[in-house]
Amino acid sequence: MIKKAFTLAETLIVLSIIGVLALIVLSTLQNSAPDKNKAMFKKAYSITERTVAELVNDETLYPYDPDRIGFLNVDVVQIPGTTEAAEGDTKLCQLFTSKLNLLGEPVYENNTCTFETTDGVFWTMPTGIDDFADKKTITVDVNGIENEPNLASGDDQDIFSINIYSDGRVNVSGDKEIEYLRSHTVRK
Repeated sequence: MIKKAFTLAETLIVLSIIGVLALIVLSTLQNSAPDKNKAMFKKAYSITERTVAELVNDETLYPYDPDRIGFLNVDVVQIPGTTEAAEGDTKLCQLFTSKLNLLGEPVYENNTCTFETTDGVFWTMPTGIDDFADKKTITVDVNGIENEPNLASGDDQDIFSINIYSDGRVNVSGDKEIEYLRSHTVRK
């Protein structure tokens, strides 16, 4: 009677092949995992774009005035859904934050408005209308201010800049920001 079984050599060959295939699959999966900072920046950019468009196109907040375009055309507005007025240097930040899900209240100091959204993004927005003839630049720390590395450049960048113009345009000018908005949200 002949017994049929695998030899030790055959078993080792099969295990080696399985190991190589596992390495290939794991490598591919690891390289295709989403880059969290990129995904969070793209989300923050999208939120900014949507919120600015909603605000600047809201005729009750900013009625059409050919002499004063966009965010510059009204000095005092009522915050939607409240009885509070937004005015002065903090008007844009008050209106912007009224559209977001915040953790706590915005903090106004040193000509900035800072706040954190429920997704863990920490936002810094300049206040003041006088310098809005050109643009305002919002910075977002996509993994929160307490989490490292808190870098505005490099491979581990987690702080990004988003430009808002008084007419409601939104764009970016940093190399990493441009790269992230042009690419898919996948690690290289």
